Amino acid sequence: MREEINSEPTASPPFHQRFNIQVGREDLEKRFVNRILNRIRDEFPSLRYGVSHYLGDEKALLNVANRLGKEHEHDLGFREYVLDDFYSCLQGIEALFETFTSGGYSSSDVNKIDGIVQEAITLSEGDLGIRWVNGVFRPSGAKLLDEALVNDNLKWLSDRKYTNVLTPFSKGLDHFLEAYRKPERLADTVTDMYEALEAMAKVITGSAGDLSGNREALISKLRLNNYYKKMLKDYIEYANQFRHGIDKGVERRPPRPNEVEAFIYTTGLFLRLATESLATT
Repeated sequence: MREEINSEPTASPPFHQRFNIQVGREDLEKRFVNRILNRIRDEFPSLRYGVSHYLGDEKALLNVANRLGKEHEHDLGFREYVLDDFYSCLQGIEALFETFTSGGYSSSDVNKIDGIVQEAITLSEGDLGIRWVNGVFRPSGAKLLDEALVNDNLKWLSDRKYTNVLTPFSKGLDHFLEAYRKPERLADTVTDMYEALEAMAKVITGSAGDLSGNREALISKLRLNNYYKKMLKDYIEYANQFRHGIDKGVERRPPRPNEVEAFIYTTGLFLRLATESLATT
């Protein structure tokens, strides 16, 4: 009797694993960008260079240009704005997704963007250090960055009255993402988060002073006990290590990623306490 052959296909490891090919960081980023650009060109041909963009595409490309700080030109396409830069590509995709979800595009188009990004991450020959969460790239090493102290704050701070708070908070998250490749961004993240809480303290207290000067008033306005007073004092002292210059010849230890991640959450905690307090007054 002939032995029955199993006709179900067997999953094969990715090519680079089968042949033990090591891909460096720079090449990982370049391949990711190329995969994104190839699929954008295939799925959204109207976003290409040299075509006549209809109003919706013009708005999308204008948003991409604004995110990247570039001058918008009518005949340029997505590729020309992004070029070969990894972080420009990430920002460009976020800008496209933002425009697509604000109206004028179908849910199918939004799903295409999601699929393009997920596919490019999946096909990567190594860890890019990023995750795609609800239209925003986040560091994959910081697994809690999609939790309430970050995502909820981004939602609550979208109110126009919190613009001065949201701007440095969002900038700090972007710097934390960049720190995967540029460790010097960790200190920038601390400074950004500090500025976000300082801006919130001004909203809460009505005083234009810095966070150190508003510390007591902020704790009092939020009706917090002495534990939080000490916590905020330590928060300020930690941040000041990286916000201020140091004497010549004095060595300063750079912050570690896990420290900075904890600092983000601490900032988020105080911001959440502040927004909840304002909501009940």
